[in-house]
Amino acid sequence: MVTGNIRSPDVSLVLRERLPEGKPPQGFLEGAPDLAIEVLSPNEDWAELGRKLGEYFASGSKEVWLVDPEKHMVTVYKSLTEVRVFYADDEISTELLPDFRCKVSELLAL
Repeated sequence: MVTGNIRSPDVSLVLRERLPEGKPPQGFLEGAPDLAIEVLSPNEDWAELGRKLGEYFASGSKEVWLVDPEKHMVTVYKSLTEVRVFYADDEISTELLPDFRCKVSELLAL
């Protein structure tokens, strides 16, 4: 984790093999989640969001999703340069959860 900074995404996934004894700790987990999901608000500070993305990856996150409910889209970052955008009719998935597949519209309950 980045020293002196604790990030808490709106939704996070930590793979079981990274958990002490396979169980979630009490309080914050040491290190970054494998998948961090941020839900964008209409007044999002894009400079701050860019810093968050960098910190998640610097701390060890494997993926970061930015969910934009207003635009009905999800932007998936596998790194700061590997980016893919999914729209309402697209099916989204992640290698971190091999059995997970969902249309963006269903994810956003549209």
